[in-house]
Amino acid sequence: MTVEDVFNNVGTWALTLPSEHPLANALRLPGAGVIITGPADVLMSGPVSASEYAATADDRRGSISFSGISDSAILADMLAWPEPSNPDATTQSTGHDIRTGPAESLMHAYVNANCGPLAPAARRRAGLVMGGDYARGPVVTKSARFPQLGELLTELGLTADLGFRVVQRGQQLKFETYAVRDRTREIRLDVLSGTLSGQRVAVSPPSATRVIVAGQGELEDRTFVAVDTDTSQAAEADWNRRIERFVDQRQTNDLAELAQAGDEVLAEEGDTAVAVQAVPVEDAAFMDFGRDWGLGDRVTVVAGGQELTSAVTGLVIKADEDGFRLGTTLGDPTGFDPTASIADRVTSTESRVSSLERTAESGGDTDLQIMTIMGVW
Repeated sequence: MTVEDVFNNVGTWALTLPSEHPLANALRLPGAGVIITGPADVLMSGPVSASEYAATADDRRGSISFSGISDSAILADMLAWPEPSNPDATTQSTGHDIRTGPAESLMHAYVNANCGPLAPAARRRAGLVMGGDYARGPVVTKSARFPQLGELLTELGLTADLGFRVVQRGQQLKFETYAVRDRTREIRLDVLSGTLSGQRVAVSPPSATRVIVAGQGELEDRTFVAVDTDTSQAAEADWNRRIERFVDQRQTNDLAELAQAGDEVLAEEGDTAVAVQAVPVEDAAFMDFGRDWGLGDRVTVVAGGQELTSAVTGLVIKADEDGFRLGTTLGDPTGFDPTASIADRVTSTESRVSSLERTAESGGDTDLQIMTIMGVW
């Protein structure tokens, strides 16, 4: 079995069973899936997306390889409609679904209205229920006009340090949000101290330190908001580079919402970029993944005597004849892979073009689009 999960994104899993295994036929039924549990909770759940039977002269009964995705794919499948209570896309009566409230509450509200219990029957996902909403994060305003629901949630979660997922509990699929924990003092990953069996670390400048957000209007009459943060200014001083970014948000003229769009960019890109691939040692019982630290948490990595902090953005778990092995990705894994970096830029460009196309009739808008690319374990 191989499990790959990504913070605030869709995970994947793969499982190979002998054809005579008692669960092999069950997993071949439509709608079948798996629930993968860890030290303290469910790590991932999700449906089978493909299966393949293979037999050889050495294995005449054969084996079946199953592959699947996480249940969080629901959030990638659905869009946030401007009038989610109306299931007819041709008669949407409002330009944007504008909501104001704590970031966590908005995350739940958009999911609930577009595919949860409050969605119209035609768009409601069977069995999906809402987890706890604790109104965490700052009060923000968000406008939605057909963005991918998962991208919208990522934007909301960025400035509130919140993660989200859909996971099966019992017979229900539950949308859950959780706080990202600061574990930098407790979880220290270092080859020299024996907490890692291997690591790769790449450090690079921030992608943006100053953001100019453009609202409504044309030319000299257009509204502009300049955004920076203490963190981005510190990174700017460290690298002696002022890196400016233009963000098109012409769907709104609300100054708070424009500033929030800039904050979202800097929360993702406004600090020194640390990319880490790490393999924790098997006997580090005091820092079990899934119990003491997990996806989204900030941890410390020691490389070459230098302490670096970064968020856990991905994991890979492998189970085979050699036992269970865990690999993690911290920060932006595109620091290791030029191909992934190119894919990241292409995805960002496609998302921005899509945003412009969605509202071309009203002058267009560009929502911030963020995609995490899974690194190689």
